[in-house]
Amino acid sequence: MSHLPDPANLVHGTGLSTTSHLQKVLVSELARLSQLTVTPLARQALSGAGPFETALRRDAAQQGGAVIAEYKQASPSLGPFAQGTPLLPQLRAYQEGGASAFSILAEPAYFKGSTKDLQAAAELGLPRLYKGFVIAEAQLAEAEATGAEAVLLIARVLKGHTAAFAKAARARGLEPLVELHDLTEVGFAQEAEARLVGINARDLSTFTLGEPTAAPLRRAFPDAVLIRESGLATPEDARAALRAGFDAVLIGEALMRSADPRGFLKRALAELRTEVS
Repeated sequence: MSHLPDPANLVHGTGLSTTSHLQKVLVSELARLSQLTVTPLARQALSGAGPFETALRRDAAQQGGAVIAEYKQASPSLGPFAQGTPLLPQLRAYQEGGASAFSILAEPAYFKGSTKDLQAAAELGLPRLYKGFVIAEAQLAEAEATGAEAVLLIARVLKGHTAAFAKAARARGLEPLVELHDLTEVGFAQEAEARLVGINARDLSTFTLGEPTAAPLRRAFPDAVLIRESGLATPEDARAALRAGFDAVLIGEALMRSADPRGFLKRALAELRTEVS
């Protein structure tokens, strides 16, 4: 068993406003921990690249960029904007559109997520990201039990404990995707030896990154898979992010709102495939 900090201390030490969406979700997850009992799988520890990273690198090389397509029915800011969208038909549309991997919400209260969705998605064969708000070992055990290949770790929340959580994730066979909100958090991901680095910033030109490209992150993480995680409303937005140096993009709300998610993804990737052919 790894030595991780007390979840309550993490949540109450974020420095976030009690009215912020992220803090509300964290408080909710803290309460959920008292009821969380899971039986994790007996998986081998991970030392290098796993299936999630491998899929992203392969498609970034072969088609000019990879897409992590997200299944998300609700959010704290939007409410239940896509609640009731059938899981497997949506994921099949993503797969047919060229998605490299899935991101599936696990948080139930605000995002209406479910670990059952992660388990059900296994039949499609693409690697899966457990999209949650990890503050405890029990959530890593939950992610492991779903069979997910990767898990999201938010540096803004975990701060100096990010490396410990990344180590604990790898011990369970999970690939940690370390999410940053600005460059002040780079050190946390570096200490964690992150191989998958995401940036969740809707305006990269003003969100303390200095320039609207992947260049600042590439300098900090020359060998990592760099993922743009937000602010991608159209296929053109996704293409622009990939052309700006990101290896992959994570698209959620736009795909869930789209009447044709398969076509959305095909349009996002079509010109990129031409450029690398």
